[in-house]
Amino acid sequence: MRLAALFLVLPFFLQLLGLGDTPLGGGLCGEVFRVRDPALALQTPGFWYGLLFMLLLALQLGYGLSLLLLPLLEVRLGPEWLRVGRYLVGVLALLFLLTRLTGLPAPGPGGWVLERAPLDLLSLLLVGLSLAGGALLRENGGHGTAA
Repeated sequence: MRLAALFLVLPFFLQLLGLGDTPLGGGLCGEVFRVRDPALALQTPGFWYGLLFMLLLALQLGYGLSLLLLPLLEVRLGPEWLRVGRYLVGVLALLFLLTRLTGLPAPGPGGWVLERAPLDLLSLLLVGLSLAGGALLRENGGHGTAA
């Protein structure tokens, strides 16, 4: 369970690599940090996708930390709590696929648009770690304990 928590917490911190212009790319939230125009009405869909993934990564960070801290407080993690983590990872993976394949409706300078987000190595790494954490939660799903 600790390994699952590590895989769920790590993407939040690895996203910080997307702040600079690294060869890995901007990651899931990279467009948020490249904003030059402060007017929200003029932001690209990539900016809105970045905000969405920033929120999902923050939720995933909180969930991963709860997997580490709740057992220390002697709180037994039931199967429904593990199911929440699998759903969170599933939502992140589904939205990743949608934003990379078709795009989601997002406000743009000329109204609502569907624009695909760029695919880079850092975003693949972040989603891969999240999926690995979700798979470990699935493997331990019936036990309800943090070993």
